[in-house]
Amino acid sequence: MRKQLCLFAFRALIALPLSAQNTDIESLSGLQFNFGNPGARSLGMGGAFIGLADDASAAEANPAGLTILRKPEISVEGRNFLEQQLLTTSGTFPEVKRTAFTHYSQRVQLAFASVVMPLPHNFTIGAYFHEPLRNAGAGAVLPQRDPFTGQVTANVPNFFLPAAGGDPITSKQCDDLRKSTNNPFSCLEYRVNPFVTALSVRQQTYGVAGAWQIGKFSIGATERYQKFDEGAFTSRYTQDFDLDSISVQATAVTKGDSVEIKSQNDLTIGAGIKFAPNDKFSVGAVYKQGAKFDTPTFIANGATGGEFVKLADTTFHIPDIAGVGVSVRPIPVLTINADAVHVKYSNLTDDFVSTTFAIRDVSGYRANDVTELHLGGEYFFSSKIPFALRAGVWRDPAHSIEWRGPLDRFEGVAAALLYPKGESQTHISVGAGVAWPKFQIDAAYDSSKHYKVGSLSVVTRF
Repeated sequence: MRKQLCLFAFRALIALPLSAQNTDIESLSGLQFNFGNPGARSLGMGGAFIGLADDASAAEANPAGLTILRKPEISVEGRNFLEQQLLTTSGTFPEVKRTAFTHYSQRVQLAFASVVMPLPHNFTIGAYFHEPLRNAGAGAVLPQRDPFTGQVTANVPNFFLPAAGGDPITSKQCDDLRKSTNNPFSCLEYRVNPFVTALSVRQQTYGVAGAWQIGKFSIGATERYQKFDEGAFTSRYTQDFDLDSISVQATAVTKGDSVEIKSQNDLTIGAGIKFAPNDKFSVGAVYKQGAKFDTPTFIANGATGGEFVKLADTTFHIPDIAGVGVSVRPIPVLTINADAVHVKYSNLTDDFVSTTFAIRDVSGYRANDVTELHLGGEYFFSSKIPFALRAGVWRDPAHSIEWRGPLDRFEGVAAALLYPKGESQTHISVGAGVAWPKFQIDAAYDSSKHYKVGSLSVVTRF
């Protein structure tokens, strides 16, 4: 017997909107944030820059580093990226196939720009723009068919559960159980309904930064106005491909029965310190508060008469981050940097809400807090026109939203199929730069299994 699984339906018992942090729309499950420091120079060194922070990108990377700049400086960076989101597309739990769906920036985008101005009495101020998050893409979990015969060659994921309860079993074990009990209903097959999911999200930061040097110490702070636009949805279908339900999360304002799509904003702070006893060693630390944006979730299905109703007043909470870094210069032409950056990805699942009526206990959805380790170096060649080569490596531990709840019921196994444990990625980066007294240009490329980004920066000093 096959029992069809419907994950996004039957919210008929909704009485009042809930208040929660985020939701389980699939296109949000593997969202890749860009918490790396801005600038091609930093990217070329594996993003390790907190302890050095010696150019205009310090306004975001570590504002305390701005005090090293004693001339006005303007910095501009453009980036182009490609990333892949993994979705479980076929197989029987736990032996499943995951397919990578590509998201990309489509063009080189302005990722960072800053203006820094030194002031008397060891003060430095700056203003900057940063775009740490921009993503557009879609994925689909549908039966795969032979293009000539139309026969299904790989169906959507399924699993088998004993009717008496217990964890999932294999297809063979299910057949054996039915034979041994002489009961065709002693084991049931469940199949995830086909769906299409898509996402468009963009976060922009407009910040002002200030720093003050006291002897060998510098302290800095930023006030950040953050703007956010998001639209994420999943359209789910029955096994016969009739539309079953649609779930949507978006930056919107609701007024009575009307909904207005509108950018959301928040004010956050950041702070940094730096200690540089000499020109061969420096150490720094930084904290950046994550913004919170109103992104209500809506649903339409048979229980709502096909009309969209607000399911919950969900909030998209950008993770808080904190980092420390050290920079050493063993010889005048070589700089080595190392950073440890803690990202609180659990902010994404605080007070989570599920669009699935069957999942009443959402505590099974989890995202790991992680610590990224960055290591990089820069070597300057003393030629007529000085140029630098850079290289770095950093580890991005698995942090996507996953299901860690029980697997003894169909809704838990379905969530485990759609929200499995993520993959850690090791990034390798390379970069180069050419510097004149008043002008500098840098380029870098960072690559991992599922994420690649290229960067070009220009710096002008007066």
